[in-house]
Amino acid sequence: MKHWLLIFLFCFSVLPGFSQSETMGGLETSFDSCATKSETKSIVVGNILLEGNQVTKDKIILREILFQSGDTLSCRDFCGKVVKSRQNLLNRSIFNFVQFDTIHDLQKPEMIHIRVDVTERWYIWPLPIFELADRNLNAWWETKDFRRANYGVFLTYNNFRGRLEQLKLLLRAGYNQNYYLQYEIPYLTKAQTLGMGIQLGYALSREVPYITLNNKQLFYRSEDGYGRKEWYAKVKFSYRKGIHNSHSLSLGFEKTIYDDTLLIINPSFMQQRSGRIQMVHLSYYFKHDFRDSKPYPLEGHYADVEFNQFGFGLLEDEPLIATVKTTVDMYRKISRKWYWAASLSARISAPGEQPYFMQRALGYGNDFVRSYEVYVVDGTDFAVFKTNLKFALINPQKRQIPFIGSEKFSKIHYALYLNWLFDAGYARNPDKIPANSYQNRLLYGTGVGLDLVTYYDLVWRFEYSVNQFGKGGFFIHFVAPI
Repeated sequence: MKHWLLIFLFCFSVLPGFSQSETMGGLETSFDSCATKSETKSIVVGNILLEGNQVTKDKIILREILFQSGDTLSCRDFCGKVVKSRQNLLNRSIFNFVQFDTIHDLQKPEMIHIRVDVTERWYIWPLPIFELADRNLNAWWETKDFRRANYGVFLTYNNFRGRLEQLKLLLRAGYNQNYYLQYEIPYLTKAQTLGMGIQLGYALSREVPYITLNNKQLFYRSEDGYGRKEWYAKVKFSYRKGIHNSHSLSLGFEKTIYDDTLLIINPSFMQQRSGRIQMVHLSYYFKHDFRDSKPYPLEGHYADVEFNQFGFGLLEDEPLIATVKTTVDMYRKISRKWYWAASLSARISAPGEQPYFMQRALGYGNDFVRSYEVYVVDGTDFAVFKTNLKFALINPQKRQIPFIGSEKFSKIHYALYLNWLFDAGYARNPDKIPANSYQNRLLYGTGVGLDLVTYYDLVWRFEYSVNQFGKGGFFIHFVAPI
């Protein structure tokens, strides 16, 4: 619903006569513009003046700026730090626009005062829920069954108290029910390095995937109850000393009860004959992020590593499974309008034999080969490579909508990119089912796409792709391809 609201505003904003457009502006907006700056001439940073942050605390903004009052920097170094500081602030996802301006000190010619003007977002989103229970829109389109719908309300309070805290409350009824409360505070200490979060939840699923045949999930539906009941709780600690590297460690508890019928129709669904699972879940996540924009990167690089331990043998009916997953992304600017990106993700897990409900390889989340969106490939290990060559049909623009009073919605930015894509992936499953022909083999696909990027981290991707078997389709996604 939030996406549809923003698209509605965007469509009205581009109608002739309703608004005026201009290119993205500011003190410096790219590292290319810094190349002509002097390396020998120096400036002294004077006062840093903050404007526009009616909610956000000053310390949250200053945390992301790479220079302080009193610093002496070369003109080129200062330019680069301004560009990067602006990117840092935008990547916190609490501002729609950030602009740096300079004020020369008439008494001290070598000193420059900095004015940072931010446009804050709307932070409270009490959104009604109407969503489909399938993995994605493309999978639901095959059945077009509106009985597989969820409804309710999802409250998100971003930048809670102006301290980057996040509060989420989900009340979702319907086909698959889920109720949870989540609260995260990124900075517990004065140094703004240590954070903490908690989550409590209860979920009910009327329908549960119980087996994969012909590379598609088959579902068991409980007519008089729920196929799965789940209780979960988690506490997370995060650490971010600088700008680009962050760590998180979480400890959770999960208790799940499955309908007995699942064990009859698929004996490999789980090892516990009771249909009950209790487990402690330990997770460590490291992120190294040098992207210019998190919602839709064009330059930079990214890498992460995630370790998960499901179960420690401490509880009855507790599985013992360990996984390690890593992702490496590269983004390069070729020319003013041409860009290239590539991504490699891989996961290994142990032991080799795992219950069906834990075998999530290709086709889940963002781990899929494009052109295979309607299929799943189960397995214990997988790797997927993605690449994009894109052309900017419309470079980033900003636009004012005069008939909307609030600057949080009236001032928007947008860009449009044409893409060529190629993906390849492989999923290993030691317990291969002959009917699932996509397991234990190389899969690849190619196609073209059109990406619309606009404010509030909104990305709309429209793609047509075809796989190695000549099966093609039109697909819609709502996150950056890489």
